[in-house]
Amino acid sequence: MKLTVMTFNLRVNTPIDGINVWPNRTDRVIEAITEADPDIIGTQEGTLDMLKDLDKGLPEYSRFGRGRLDLEQTETDEFCAVYYKKDLFQIVEEGQFWLSETPDNPGSLSWDSSLPRICSWALLASKIQPDQHFYAYNTHYDHLGQQAREESSRLLIEHITASTGKDVPFLLTGDFNAEPGNLALTMLHESFQSVYSVMNAPPGRTFHGYSGGHDGEPIDFIFASQNIKLLSAYVDTKQRNYGFPSDHYAVIANVKL
Repeated sequence: MKLTVMTFNLRVNTPIDGINVWPNRTDRVIEAITEADPDIIGTQEGTLDMLKDLDKGLPEYSRFGRGRLDLEQTETDEFCAVYYKKDLFQIVEEGQFWLSETPDNPGSLSWDSSLPRICSWALLASKIQPDQHFYAYNTHYDHLGQQAREESSRLLIEHITASTGKDVPFLLTGDFNAEPGNLALTMLHESFQSVYSVMNAPPGRTFHGYSGGHDGEPIDFIFASQNIKLLSAYVDTKQRNYGFPSDHYAVIANVKL
């Protein structure tokens, strides 16, 4: 089974962004997703009002994931929501854990983390090939705490390894707030495949602060289990309607399970 997977930090809706506030970017985000036509989309920083906009603009998708404070009706709470094509997949099992020393405690934070951080996940089954299952994980690491990022990687590796075993394939999307040379990313690269490994040129930066450009290194990644074949990947640097969809570029990969 071939899949197209995307990771996309949507940038939270905040007035400090001026002309780049969410209502001015919603159509750009929907257009970027529609053009890429992913089967799975890991999003970060989406608040409930933003996700409701995407629900309307992307009717072929359903989503899973709860807020990082575990209060789904709180408009300002951020999600690591994952969208999936509802005609292609169904959820077998889903959950969420916090990147902390008490991962089952909603809203918990540990180490030097500045905010509660989460990982949303689900075991998905193909509606076309019912015996084909895979896990989808999506996360957003802390932007300030280096220890928190390293411990988050350890926790994530332990959780994924224990849940998926040796046979069930998985995909991991996220904004890791760290570049490839960071120890938190080194640990992930040692355990999983990065889709950047099949690109013909360096991906460049993925966070650009609405200024565009390519110089730098990525902080947004798509990882896969070793039993998934990576086919191709690219970073979507395109402007739409005279502006960028987000302050991050989306990353898209084609894989085969």
